Amino acid sequence: MLRFNGPVEFSTDRWASESFIFMGQQVKKGDHVLVSLASADHDPTKFDNPSNLDITREKSPHLAFGKGIHYCLGAPLAKLEGEIALQVLLEEYPNLSLATDLSHLQWRESFIIRGLKNFPIKLY
Repeated sequence: MLRFNGPVEFSTDRWASESFIFMGQQVKKGDHVLVSLASADHDPTKFDNPSNLDITREKSPHLAFGKGIHYCLGAPLAKLEGEIALQVLLEEYPNLSLATDLSHLQWRESFIIRGLKNFPIKLY
């Protein structure tokens, strides 16, 4: 799910340390570069059917927590918290459902962190 719709859509600001050509476009040394993690996580050369949410996919090389020296230090804790929270929620409320139409969900307007303004659910 983190690959499909991660919490961070763009990397922090970067500037090209050297000139290069990327997908036919010239990038000059010093140019401001914005990396779309959301786009990278939907790259069809890396993911089969990237536009499909499939929670049974094998472990994927998504970028939701960054990569390399920029990998989130809190990622293991965030994964554990998410796993525990979802497990307990679904065990306690097996008939849980969305309390509105998907079309009524609103996303926060933020360039940094992605998230819904609210997520109304019926617990039953």
